[in-house]
Amino acid sequence: GGGPEPEVLDIEAADFMEYKDLRESIFKREGGRCFYCRRQLRNRTRVLDHVVPKARRGRNSYRNLVSCCVECNAAKGENPAGDLLRKLFRQGLLNAREMQERRTALESLRKGMRKPVFEVVADNNKLVEDKSE
Repeated sequence: GGGPEPEVLDIEAADFMEYKDLRESIFKREGGRCFYCRRQLRNRTRVLDHVVPKARRGRNSYRNLVSCCVECNAAKGENPAGDLLRKLFRQGLLNAREMQERRTALESLRKGMRKPVFEVVADNNKLVEDKSE
């Protein structure tokens, strides 16, 4: 054998903006929809949004990144996610049930209960850290 087994990525410490595979795992977690308005996204109209903006010390963690449409990303700006959700509700883009579901999703995200979705972890060298040195 060739030394110790590589360890799987520590997702709590990982910078999810660093690698394409990590960014993709956030898009996959949201099932191809905008986290905020729930619209179906196309590759060219999707972006990653910091729930807590970087300007407010938001991290590149899976707990702070969501897939969203460019319109929601622009409308949110540096404001808290809850402000955008209220705005979408007032504009009729979210109904009361959807609004509550999005608030619950934000809370789950903050608590680390909305894990990213990886296709393959063990065989993808970008998602595996080799600690054998």
